[in-house]
Amino acid sequence: MTRRTPISALMLALFLTAGGAGSAWGKGDLERGKRLARECFACHGQDGYSPSPINPKIGGQHERYLFLSLKEYRDGGRSHSLMRGSVLGKTDQDLEDIAAYYASQPGYLTPREIWERTQQGVPAAAGPPPGARQGGPPRGPSGPPKFDHSDHIARYNSMLAQAAQDAAQAPGPVGAAACAGLSGSADSDRDGDGLADAYDAAPDDAGEFVLDSDADGFYEICDIRQLEAIGNLGTGEGKSATLDRAERMARKYRLARDLDASSVSNFEPIGDCGPAGNCMVTLDRFGFQGVIDGGGHTIRGLRISRPGGSGIGLIGVLGAQGTVRDLALEDAVVIGRGGVALLVGSNFGMVYRCRAEGEVAGELALGVLVGGSGGLVAYGESHGTVSGNQAVGGLVGDVRGGVYFSRSNAEVSGSRGLGGLVGLNTFGLVLSSYSTGQVVGGNDLGGLVGMNTDAKVRNSFSIAAVEGDGSNIGGLVGFNSLSEVRNSYAAGAVFGGDAVGGLVGRNNGSVRTSYAAGPVTSEGDSGGISGFTVEGEEDGNFWSAMTYSAGASDLGALTAEQSGWEPRPGDFLGLIDAYCDANGNGFIDPDERVPDNRVWDFRGSGEYPVIRCTFEAGYPSGDTDSMGNM
Repeated sequence: MTRRTPISALMLALFLTAGGAGSAWGKGDLERGKRLARECFACHGQDGYSPSPINPKIGGQHERYLFLSLKEYRDGGRSHSLMRGSVLGKTDQDLEDIAAYYASQPGYLTPREIWERTQQGVPAAAGPPPGARQGGPPRGPSGPPKFDHSDHIARYNSMLAQAAQDAAQAPGPVGAAACAGLSGSADSDRDGDGLADAYDAAPDDAGEFVLDSDADGFYEICDIRQLEAIGNLGTGEGKSATLDRAERMARKYRLARDLDASSVSNFEPIGDCGPAGNCMVTLDRFGFQGVIDGGGHTIRGLRISRPGGSGIGLIGVLGAQGTVRDLALEDAVVIGRGGVALLVGSNFGMVYRCRAEGEVAGELALGVLVGGSGGLVAYGESHGTVSGNQAVGGLVGDVRGGVYFSRSNAEVSGSRGLGGLVGLNTFGLVLSSYSTGQVVGGNDLGGLVGMNTDAKVRNSFSIAAVEGDGSNIGGLVGFNSLSEVRNSYAAGAVFGGDAVGGLVGRNNGSVRTSYAAGPVTSEGDSGGISGFTVEGEEDGNFWSAMTYSAGASDLGALTAEQSGWEPRPGDFLGLIDAYCDANGNGFIDPDERVPDNRVWDFRGSGEYPVIRCTFEAGYPSGDTDSMGNM
């Protein structure tokens, strides 16, 4: 009897189910499939021929095979965290349509086959032209249309303006009297709500556990157990509370003082991914929708260990209506699986002026401050270490929202999609942010962003060291596909196997008005700006001789006139690329169009240009820093 391997058995099953390779299945809608596949283009290409050799070529494969493969990823039969996240919420019909679209595309041809067809007068169907393995200048404009970010940017700017307004109107410091009522016994629970009297501001009332002593609309938090009770009050054998969870999760809270979390051995996150434990399905349905105002205080010694869990952090899931601000974490250790961080595991809301220091470990969507984010992180800061497999970042692991005015100094390690600031940036915007530290892993590694797909990086830089043993390794971005990098630079050392660039490892997008200054070491293709270009655009960029000798420029002597980066008279459309958006309203106001507010500061005297727009985040202290941010 022949023993089949799992792969051969799967292929046989696919063949039998499809009725043979020549059978027509025909259930998928090609046009609808193309629309649904739009988010696949950056990694797999519009025609199924990926711009990166790391991703499989799927164009022209059998429709039934593609459908069953996608279904396996969605249902957990195949283990691939990035793929599962892309298809998890899709129906069978959605997957059938996507499969039909990619099956209709021409199959993969080698560069030699394309050349031979061209010589015979047959139009080339797919694949790169001869010589595509050579790095260097772009071969032409990028193919598929880029994602329209205008609505997202307007949303992020609105969120930032609202957060700044709310913070400015926040009540003053909480008086010491707010915590004077916590005087009961740690061994008694008179109201039976699961919170010991020593930490319960209303020990005889199962309908309350905190107080708003100064009637400012914010309930005071005086102990780490009070904070934990926002999510778990009334739980435990024989315990109950008349104040329901939904009300607790929609309130406004404020720390009255610094908190010591070391007395709680395994803190229960505030907000979660629901009974199934999967935030990709439940999104923010079970998340915290209120406000937690740190008031400039610090929580020390947080410990969370939930190795199989998702949405893990001090706040497990922050809902779209939720905000956490002016809070710092120190000496924190958090372990989970997906959507894991010290402060917020899965963010759908607003993280504003927060800092985290400690260690994070898990599998995917891991960051020191925030794990996965579809909301906005602004004026965030992180220090520490984060290790996992995919989508791992020094600040945020997986971004589908915005990261503004933030910084990270972290050691990042894993397999794929690792960045000093952000691991995976899909449809997101990284603005005026920077990273230091170190990034070590396999493929798709960047000093700032690991994988930049249908996304933007502007006015940002990295001096992080990057080391990968695979492909797509860049000083700023590892893999830049259908994405934009503008007004940015990298100055850290970069080492990798193939497609290694001073700024971008592999470029299938746009790179403009940027430079690279760090040394590049590669075993394969490399370049001063990009290590390998696939139908990308590169314009107005510079690199030093240390980075790549061919075509190098003396960056220390570069002037505004030589760079071409300064605004031209009457160029109102280019203002956002020339000046800093100092007030964060998404526009360059007339009073911002001054020389001292230009993006680039050409210092001269042998010094490289620097970016003015990367603001210092500052620590939550309740005081006003040099920029008036806090």
